[in-house]
Amino acid sequence: MSNRSLIIVPVDSSQETEPTVQYAVSIAKERDADVHAVQVVRRGGTLWLAPENETSLRARLRALGQAAEREGVFVRIVTLRGTPERIIPAYAQLNAASLLVVARHYGSSRLWRTSAIASRLSRTSPVPVLVVPARLDAAAPLSLNHVVAAVNFTVASALALRAAADLSKRHGARLTLLHAMTAPEHMVFSGGEAAHFVRGLPADAKVLSEWLKRKAMALGHRDAEPVVVTGDAPLGIIETATSTAADLIVMGVAPRTRIDEVVFGSTLRAVLRRATQPVLVLPVVAGAYEWIDGVPDDTARILSIANGMTRRAA
Repeated sequence: MSNRSLIIVPVDSSQETEPTVQYAVSIAKERDADVHAVQVVRRGGTLWLAPENETSLRARLRALGQAAEREGVFVRIVTLRGTPERIIPAYAQLNAASLLVVARHYGSSRLWRTSAIASRLSRTSPVPVLVVPARLDAAAPLSLNHVVAAVNFTVASALALRAAADLSKRHGARLTLLHAMTAPEHMVFSGGEAAHFVRGLPADAKVLSEWLKRKAMALGHRDAEPVVVTGDAPLGIIETATSTAADLIVMGVAPRTRIDEVVFGSTLRAVLRRATQPVLVLPVVAGAYEWIDGVPDDTARILSIANGMTRRAA
């Protein structure tokens, strides 16, 4: 087995495949890693791709591989049998991969481009997943100037904050820590209850901003900018990343079932659907549990708000 680290890229016949592989190759060059471009075959033996598309894809990948080898990166084309959400994470774990790079619309129909498979891979992968948008600059994926980390009171967000702080320090990038406050699900916006909720928002936002700042400083990042928004969490993440010209969004996520996502919604799916920059997703097995030392002191009201949004957490 090679001592070089491994980056895995799921591929299909879409136009997103080449820039995604090139993006992964650029990262591999920086990390002194190899790249495995992974095709998936259905259990019955039928390729996800039509035969002519399969031939064309392999030719395109071989051309990319030859160009990558001239830059010192080995690209291997791998065909696996199964479904992407199961077989790709298994392959990543068996081969001790360090990163999974996937196009946002990977595996979806040409007529209906969705981030569904990329989202599910982000939750089942044993390694971090970098989801890249359809339009990206494959030539300079590592020129990070600004990183936005989505943070709440979960273990998953604690690891996301740690990863974002590490990345921003490594690349000399600005770091923004974003927390979205939403009303608890039981809240009825009428009368005195609504007025009390609205009056307390500025004070809550100040407490949370100070808490975010302390967390960043504990990780050695004294210049992090805390941002607290109210309302829809995915919209807050997207608007903050857009307004600050962020190069990367970092999120931690916990395992969830499809039914759970349909019933309660998914912040991750919503962000992947609308983000114009890559999203680094950290799958965390115990991610849904409370961040043990993450709760600000004397914030029972904020905890009530947080408990109201846990079901829609990433």
